[in-house]
Amino acid sequence: MGYQFHILDVFTDQPFGGNQLAVVEQADDLDEGKMQAIAKEFGFSETVFLQTSENTLASAKLRIFTPAREISFVGHPTIGVAVLLGAQKNAHHEAPADALIMLEEQIGLVRCIVSMEKESVSYAEFDAPCLPSKLNDVPEADLVADALGLGIMDIGFENHKICAVTAGNQFIFVPLRNMTIVRQAEPDLKYWMPAFEKYGPVGVYVYCRGGIQSHAGFHARMFAPSLGVIEDAATGSAAVGFANVIKDYEVENEAMFETYIEQGFELGRPSLIKLETEFEQHNLRAVRVGGHALRVAKGELF
Repeated sequence: MGYQFHILDVFTDQPFGGNQLAVVEQADDLDEGKMQAIAKEFGFSETVFLQTSENTLASAKLRIFTPAREISFVGHPTIGVAVLLGAQKNAHHEAPADALIMLEEQIGLVRCIVSMEKESVSYAEFDAPCLPSKLNDVPEADLVADALGLGIMDIGFENHKICAVTAGNQFIFVPLRNMTIVRQAEPDLKYWMPAFEKYGPVGVYVYCRGGIQSHAGFHARMFAPSLGVIEDAATGSAAVGFANVIKDYEVENEAMFETYIEQGFELGRPSLIKLETEFEQHNLRAVRVGGHALRVAKGELF
């Protein structure tokens, strides 16, 4: 029996932008080895396999694989699957309606809201399944600079400093002086392992203030060689962690903060991620990540 699959572009409303995602349906009988092999075949940063959930609240159970290994939670597969299932829910409705989609991921249940905006393109947002928290141990700036092919003076702007944050996945966040420096950053694998191996991050997220798009608050790139992803076009789980960067360096007494993060421009796949944060006495109370997605292809695995 063949397996139906869909390809979506996520965190974009334009075909062939954003982050590519493959979604394989009715994958209950696929074992871990076959799922890993299929993910490697697609070669996208993530491939999702939809299985039947035993949780009656969930629309599906997600198994998420990079080309190198399984991962417990990722943002752009969450958005992409929510949009796909929302479109399937609306397939027989004359007027598109918003849809509540609950997804079971290894991290737990993830609540998503899908807004059907126009044919083939929808907007979805999810509530972070766990709030980010800052870790005490971070790599030395000179090691980080070497691993990114940069100078130590390129790191940091205003009050922003290198930090490590976990929110289901762990990231090292590296502020860079300006966009020119961000665009120059490239992983140097000779120095990568000495800089980051003992911290076990999913990835290293470099960012600066501003963006190519006028409404972008930050411009970012994310590198994850250990996952088989040299660079990711859009990283929703890192945006969840970035909420802690916002808390530490951007807000004082605000109850809410909203910004847009652009990513993927260096790969020729522009992406835009909306990040909403809520605070209570300067502590994070809620984090939401949103973006557009559209289906661009479907087919069958034999």
